[in-house]
Formats: sequence, structure tokens, C-alpha cells
Amino acid sequence: MRINQHTKISELIKANELAIDAIASIAKPLRKIKIPLLRKVLTPRVNIGEASKIAGVSIMEFRRVLEPLGFIWEDTSQSSPVEVQEESGRPDWLKKTNSLQALDVRPLLDADKDPLKDIFQAYKALPLHGVLYIINSFIPIPLIKRLEERGALCHTESVSNNEYHSYFYKAKEDKKEKSKPQNITFLTIEEFEEKAKALNDFKKIEVDVCHLPMPQPMELILHFLTDLNKNEYLYVLHRKVPLHLLEELEESSFQIFICEPVEGDVRLLIFPKE
Repeated sequence: MRINQHTKISELIKANELAIDAIASIAKPLRKIKIPLLRKVLTPRVNIGEASKIAGVSIMEFRRVLEPLGFIWEDTSQSSPVEVQEESGRPDWLKKTNSLQALDVRPLLDADKDPLKDIFQAYKALPLHGVLYIINSFIPIPLIKRLEERGALCHTESVSNNEYHSYFYKAKEDKKEKSKPQNITFLTIEEFEEKAKALNDFKKIEVDVCHLPMPQPMELILHFLTDLNKNEYLYVLHRKVPLHLLEELEESSFQIFICEPVEGDVRLLIFPKE
């Protein structure tokens, strides 16, 4: 298979599954593709050029690990779909804004914490026509695509090889907020227990992630969901509502019920839709 920086990661895996381990070995941010459900969500959205920016490595690192698998590299001078522009090329909405909220996510990433919850909460809290300003060590391409799906206009500037500034303009009300996922339902503890009783004919698989550091809770839950049968369900004990996990699963084939009887005690029922 002939490949270049515009080849989707999903196409590489479809052609040769050994590409999963090869790509995951390049850098820590790429290890998530070893989780089947995350791989299903992320890899169709991202190409080699975008993945190299996410990982903070050269595109040639992908060439190095993929050519031994039989892939043939083709150089191309075409630009990557996500352009990094200079400050002088700022869009009018960024030049004129008087509502700018900054969020530096580098400390969270350095502490191995997922900043997605903080980013989405900050974007949700923005007034209409406000701008969220994210400081990151790489171009957050999956985030850019998700917020564009919510109606945001996006602009990214390169400050250095390991510092990027991304701006998200709330041009319209958040489309995701108006259309809540149909497969995720928040319940009272009484309603939740009734739902659990209704699953008596299913095999219960209990997963306690309360004491695991980030991002291990999501990784463990996704690991169990990968092998979940139609006659099984997950009963998850968590210390907080896993917003990142719910974001990944909101268009999946799983039904999810959640309750939080008290702060720090979150329970989830997850099972395949009929």
C-alpha cells in the first residue's frame, strides 16, 4: 500500500493490523490506539500528518516504523488539512473579540491528567461569540474536529516546536447541548437500582475504578467493553462522572445509565443495545 502524510490511520490498520503496535511505539500520546473502542473513534478522523503533530514527532517516524511492514512511502508537497497560521493571519473574529478565556492544559498533561473535561466545560460556559484560548504542547486535532462539530470556528498558531495556541470561537450555540445523546441517561439511585434489577437475566461484570489514576479508569472500562457479550453488562464504580468516556460512547452501540447518590460515588450500568 502506498502512503503519505494524508493517509488515515484507520486505512493503515485496515491494510495491516501490525500497524497498531508500530504506531503506538512511536510516542506516548499514540498508545491510545491500542484500546479498540478508542481506535474505532479516533483513527478514521486523523491522518499521519495530524498524528505526528499530536505526538510531537516527525512524520519520518511514521515512515520508519511503517516501511518494514510493507508500506511504500510517497512524498507529497500538499498541505495538511489542519493549517497552522501565523499571528498576522488571524481571522477577523479573533482580532475583534473582547471575550477571551485562556486555559493552559500543559500542567494537566504533564501530570498525566486528561484535560478534555476542563476544555468542554470551559467551552460550554463561554458566552455566544466568546473565544476559548487553549495553550498546548501539540496541535489538538481531535479536539479541533469535535468543537467544529459543535459549531466552533477554530484557529491555531505555532509559538515554538512544543507550544501551540488554539482559539475556538463560539459562533453559535453548542449543537451537542441542544441534542443530548439518546443512549446516556442520568437516574436517581432508586431508578438506577430498578434498572439493575431488570438486568437479572444478564451476567454482571463489576468494575471498580475508584482508586485508579487517570487515564486508567477509562482504559480499563473500554477494555471490558471490547469483550462484552450481549448477555453481559458492566456495573462500574467510579469516583466521578467520566465525561471523556461518555463523549467517546455517546454514538456507540452501548446503553448507559448513571447515578451519583453522593459526591464521590458514581455508578454506571453499561450494556449493548438490543
